[in-house]
Amino acid sequence: MIANPVRNKPTATMRLILHLTVLAVMAFAVPNGHAATPDLLAPSITHHSFKVGSVEAVFTETAATLPLADDKGEKQADIFYVAYTRDDAARETRPITFVFNGGPGSSSAYLHLGALGPRVIDFGPDGQVPSPPGQLVDNPDSWLDLSDLVFVDPVGTGYSGAAGNAAKSYWGVAEDLASIATFIDRYLTQNHRQASPKYLVGESYGGFRAARLPELLADDHNIAIAGSFLISPVLEFSLIDGNSLALLPDVLRLPSYAAVALERSAAPTPEALGEVEQFALGPISPPWPPRRATKRRCWTSTARSRATPACPNPSSPATMVAFRSRVRQGSAPARQAPDQPLRRIRHRARSPSRLGACAGDALFDGLRAVLTKGMIDYLSDTLGVRTDLPYRLLNRDAVRQWNWRSGLRGREGHVGAADALHEVLANNRTFRSSSPTA
Repeated sequence: MIANPVRNKPTATMRLILHLTVLAVMAFAVPNGHAATPDLLAPSITHHSFKVGSVEAVFTETAATLPLADDKGEKQADIFYVAYTRDDAARETRPITFVFNGGPGSSSAYLHLGALGPRVIDFGPDGQVPSPPGQLVDNPDSWLDLSDLVFVDPVGTGYSGAAGNAAKSYWGVAEDLASIATFIDRYLTQNHRQASPKYLVGESYGGFRAARLPELLADDHNIAIAGSFLISPVLEFSLIDGNSLALLPDVLRLPSYAAVALERSAAPTPEALGEVEQFALGPISPPWPPRRATKRRCWTSTARSRATPACPNPSSPATMVAFRSRVRQGSAPARQAPDQPLRRIRHRARSPSRLGACAGDALFDGLRAVLTKGMIDYLSDTLGVRTDLPYRLLNRDAVRQWNWRSGLRGREGHVGAADALHEVLANNRTFRSSSPTA
């Protein structure tokens, strides 16, 4: 009697081949990297009670994805979102607000855990960036007393993923706007919120989105937006890029630089800044609006020899001051104790660096590790999100590969939102646009 019989060799061989074939199929079926896997992130629905005003209210938190498909109906990407909806409110009258940050290439974590959500990073009484990992605290200033909130991560950010290289097809001005408009439409339909008053909140490039989307949603999706909140928005990129012959960006920045310089000795006053504004709008500015003949004389290649007193002379001292005033945001060294952080006023931030000048954006760079860790912990521990995907607070590939020419017509040089915002204000009398200030 044989204690350990040998299996029939042909049968064992066939089983081995079958086993290896299954493993190979599984290996090739799973896409690589972050583009993996929208399907691996299952929706998570939880319920929590938050204090809104003087009462406690129960909210349903949904952390999930909505698919984006191509013209053939095949899924190309998933957009991840976190929604807070009040349980005891009527859907027809309860406002709903879609929130996104900028970049482009940033997730919505900055506004989610930095300003509007029910839980935020603890910045302390002085508003300082904490050392990693930071701590989450209840947010007394959450917008949940005013509206349901949906925080949206554009494709390639947060847990929003795409199959293969499909993410690149969403990294452009027009493509990005179209994808977010489609997301908003599908979310409203799926959750039966078409009748709700609908608002948008965007910061920086997100402000550009929030200014452009109302027109797109009205034209292509028959959705009326009640209002947009633009937080430090970029509306016209021509006003921040400029070149050696475009003085308007310098004109607009000069009062901010002056405020930074004045704050070193005393708080800037409207009177002091008024002088700077008059200087910016006077000696260093081209005539506005420019007369056709004057514009031709000023900006032709032979203008230097024929510049009139009404035109800014490129070699004049005032014009040279404007050119030389171009300094990197955050590059001016702050006069403070080297280990004392600073509150942010957009143009300057103190950091623990002892090198005098910041090498980048001290606030933005300091927040990355804190927000990434805080968002991952909050999503997993509080909202029950289970995934092995990395959370992308900022996708640098999207920043580098962004198609800024997308959507431009003819010889247009820069994208903008002012015309679209003007159009929706003219056509939708109930629409309101607001730019909150700190």
